[in-house]
Amino acid sequence: MHQSTLARQITSGQSHRSFLFFGGHPGSERVMLGVFPPYEEPDPDAFPIVPLTLRFRLEDSVGHRDLLGSLMGLELRREAIGDILLEPGRAVLFVAKSVAPVILSELTKVGRWGVKVSQGLPEQLPALHQYQDKNINVSATRLDCIVAAVVGCSREKAAQRVRAQLVSVNGLTIGETAHILHAGDIISIRGYGKFLFAQETGSTRKGRLCLLFKKYI
Repeated sequence: MHQSTLARQITSGQSHRSFLFFGGHPGSERVMLGVFPPYEEPDPDAFPIVPLTLRFRLEDSVGHRDLLGSLMGLELRREAIGDILLEPGRAVLFVAKSVAPVILSELTKVGRWGVKVSQGLPEQLPALHQYQDKNINVSATRLDCIVAAVVGCSREKAAQRVRAQLVSVNGLTIGETAHILHAGDIISIRGYGKFLFAQETGSTRKGRLCLLFKKYI
């Protein structure tokens, strides 16, 4: 996310606009940056990304860490593995084209559970993340206000966390308490987890903003 945020900041200031961030599916979190000639439209089909579907028994407790560990055990680089979408009995991986043959031929177990790997996508993708909704009221979308509301502490203590560089926004450490958050931003608070700013849902009679955050679980 850190690299993606930096890349988006750089490309947003370029006059050349024929580029695309893509990770194999809508809403991808781990993405590649494709830069195209000015005379070409950015094309998702041009990306060297291959979708793989893993199937296993519903009762097998295959987790994200188990799956990623098994992939790393094949001596693959983490950069070659995109998003991992996981649900009971099935996982969908988006991987670099160069490593797809290795996974197809060599990945037969995840942890102590057997898996079957095939190329392609199922009819419906599993969700990328599971969330727990958290509604908060704040006076402004400043970082210190939101950290205080999300964590349940005073604004002063929230500001201390921000200044101590314990808070990141979209993968970048932010030390400014007055940094303004926008819907779609993802904040990570060390010791408390990661939260998605989903939307502003309204305001209270006293003019405070009602915000919906989603905690990653």
